[in-house]
Amino acid sequence: MVLIYTPRVTNRIQYIVKFLIGEICGFDYAVTSSNDVFINFKGAKINYSDRNLPGDSIRMHPSGFLTEKGIREFTPRIRIHDSYPVLFPNESNQKCDLGYDLFASAFFLVSRYEEYLPFLEDRYGRFEADQSFAYQNGFLDVPLVDIQTLDLRNKLSEMFNLPAQSARKFTFIPTYDIDIAYAYKGRGLSRNIMAVAKDILTFDFNNLKNRIKVLTGKMPDPYDTYELQLWLQKKYQLNPVYFFLSARFGPRDKNISIHSRHFYHLIKKLGDYAETGIHPSFASHYKKDRLLEEIKTLASVSNSNIEKSRQHYLKINIPKTYLDLIRYNILNDYSMGFASHTGFRAGTCTPFHFFNLNEETETRLKIFPLAIMDSTLRDYMKLDTLQARKKIKTIIDTVKKFNGTFISLWHNDALSNNQAWEGWRDVYIYLIEEATKNT
Repeated sequence: MVLIYTPRVTNRIQYIVKFLIGEICGFDYAVTSSNDVFINFKGAKINYSDRNLPGDSIRMHPSGFLTEKGIREFTPRIRIHDSYPVLFPNESNQKCDLGYDLFASAFFLVSRYEEYLPFLEDRYGRFEADQSFAYQNGFLDVPLVDIQTLDLRNKLSEMFNLPAQSARKFTFIPTYDIDIAYAYKGRGLSRNIMAVAKDILTFDFNNLKNRIKVLTGKMPDPYDTYELQLWLQKKYQLNPVYFFLSARFGPRDKNISIHSRHFYHLIKKLGDYAETGIHPSFASHYKKDRLLEEIKTLASVSNSNIEKSRQHYLKINIPKTYLDLIRYNILNDYSMGFASHTGFRAGTCTPFHFFNLNEETETRLKIFPLAIMDSTLRDYMKLDTLQARKKIKTIIDTVKKFNGTFISLWHNDALSNNQAWEGWRDVYIYLIEEATKNT
């Protein structure tokens, strides 16, 4: 067991110690504010204070950040240490074995403290990568929290003869967002008429020809890539999660109706082979009760409790979005990633519970960090298929090195190999092969 001493035990300290020492390191642990208990303990110890206490321990000088309450506008100091950037570097004359306050650094990143502060929204009202501290300081593509926590684990193992290897293993979770289930199928008469009219008015006769072929059964729908997904699932023994947009039609929510027989049967079919979750609509951020309506609709079709979620457009407003999910009994969210860049939005490749800074409490909502999305590679980062493969391999290799959880996001239309997505089906198969290699 690892005993952590701190003169003042706060919710922030309890939360981050649980995540770093308990979950990432895999050690049993306890936190104490008693000098005597700490001094007399025979085992691994971390002295998280400015006090000189007798006996062997790893000293970590506290920055004071974890004994604060509330939110203030500030930017952590940063410097390079052992090839990696460190936040909250030690600037006192007190001994600090790590050279920085790891607990404060990890809490700042994992709590998403910076997203409570004023920021410049992108066109969808999102906090995007270029606004983040990690992107601005060049470490967005590395799970800094995991790297530095496992360095602490190694130091504890060496000093106190603890197990050298963590019990955790690399995990791959492929996920799919079903924003538009079919390119042509499943639309009502009025939407089909409007679509045909649009094709004619824009002189898009190739699209019109394909639409007619699909609707008359002469050609498969190009977005119908579900048999391929199921084949990949079986071949590589995957356990994917599907997120269905079950919203009313709107400017940013253009899926076919969940009540159409095509979409209804698709949800039933995929639900037999994979876990399913809600894909809250763009409109649900602005229109009261839409989220609850969408959850109930999907639950009635899938005949199951909906406990997983990923936001459409990866649109998160912290803490409102997460508090809404908690209110409606969503227990797991997969939205923690940036649309505009790959990497680790919360600085970690380990699932963690959301800490509500407004209440200074850990919640029951578990966050699953997303590392890579198809449209991020192609549309935002402007990578070609070869460049995308290199980026994918780099991130997967990094997560594997630290035995983390790698989560990918792909869309059914990105597997079509049609038009703008030509060649990207092979990129996705490459991603799966790399993620499942030697596991």
